Amino acid sequence: MDEAIERFNRGEYFEAAEMFELEARGADGELKVIIDSFNRVAAALHLRFERGGRQAAINLISQAMLALEDLRPARAGLDLDRLYAELQAYSEEIRTTPRGEHEGLKHRARLFLERRRAPKINRVR
Repeated sequence: MDEAIERFNRGEYFEAAEMFELEARGADGELKVIIDSFNRVAAALHLRFERGGRQAAINLISQAMLALEDLRPARAGLDLDRLYAELQAYSEEIRTTPRGEHEGLKHRARLFLERRRAPKINRVR
C-alpha cells in the first residue's frame, strides 16, 4: 500500500486508484474500509483533474468521508483525522465552483490551484 500512497500524494490518481483496488482485494475489516476509501478519493481526484468532473468527485469524496468518519483519528499508522479534514475542506471548495464549467482558461486555472490543495494521505507521527 505504500507505493499506492506515494503515487496518490504525487498526484498520480489513476495509478493510485488501480493499486488501491488491488490492495483492497486482499484486505478485510477496517483496513479494507480504509483502502476502499482511498480508492474512492483517488478516483474522485482523477475525475476532477482529468475530466473536470464536479458532482461525481463530490459524491465519491462524500462516500469516502462517511466510511472514514468512525475510524478517526488514526488506524493502521495513517492519520485519518487529517485526511478527513482535508477532504471536507476540498469537497467544500469543489462545491463552490460553478456547475457546467468544464473548459476555458478560468476553469484550467481553478483546477491548477485545486491540484495544489488536493488532500494527501499522511502517516501518524
